[in-house]
Amino acid sequence: MNELANLKFNLGKMLGKSKPKSLVFQSLLNGEDITLDVCSFEEVLPYSLLSIPVSTITPHDNVWIASSMLSRIADVTNNLVVVEDEFPIGTISTLEIIEGLQKNPTSSFFSENITKIMNPDFYIDSRTVNISAILDRMGKSKNPFSIIQNDKTSFSQFSVRQALEIGALCKTDIGASSFAQKRIPRFSRDNTISDIVEKIRKEQTEFALLEDEFTFVNYDMILEKLKELNNTQSEDLLNLSASTLKTITPMLISDKLSLAEICRIMLNVKHPCVMTQDKIITARDVLEVLCRE
Repeated sequence: MNELANLKFNLGKMLGKSKPKSLVFQSLLNGEDITLDVCSFEEVLPYSLLSIPVSTITPHDNVWIASSMLSRIADVTNNLVVVEDEFPIGTISTLEIIEGLQKNPTSSFFSENITKIMNPDFYIDSRTVNISAILDRMGKSKNPFSIIQNDKTSFSQFSVRQALEIGALCKTDIGASSFAQKRIPRFSRDNTISDIVEKIRKEQTEFALLEDEFTFVNYDMILEKLKELNNTQSEDLLNLSASTLKTITPMLISDKLSLAEICRIMLNVKHPCVMTQDKIITARDVLEVLCRE
């Protein structure tokens, strides 16, 4: 049997019938087609990485400053890097702030030092690292983010936004119809913000859908609302009604759109998310496809 299998395999190679690669990119260094498992950042995103340095904050700043900065840079990245003596010591995302609010849901939380909530577990990679290794690691992380070191004191970032850039450059027959349907938590206007946060946390998703509608909220949008209440005397910010939140409707796309076309659309919106007639596709879903392929 083994001899027969080897014969079929070798015959297939001779006839040019070997399995085609599903994700191929054109190298910016030599113009050749390459796959993710053999290329580095230098070959796919050399200019993008240099043009997007990390967004930094100091360990002396408070949660209010971090919240304000995250709101301003949401269309570029989802993380701040805490830097001390010109070197990263931690990261801050909306996830850490929302989790901190669950422990202290009052306006006093915004005055706390960011070192109390920053994530000290992060990765620093070089520009020559294999992209597939980073994508695989990010796909398994609650917060897909990595720091790229350019030299001793210069750092760039690789977030889910840069994963979309990679997807936008790929040549593949993968399209919107290839994405899997996922269970998405739903909320009603009668719920509290705390209810929504718990639903998102329990299902380990990025957002929650409003009942009977295709509009959603995520942690970024929840933080935007809570940030407005920084100076109020409310004893429990998370106990506010969900009706106070603004929701967003994802762009409706065709099932026939390719992965590259989907990524290009997502790169032009603040909250990367699109929907077909029967499913919702997020930047995290794109990351999972890149990891799988």
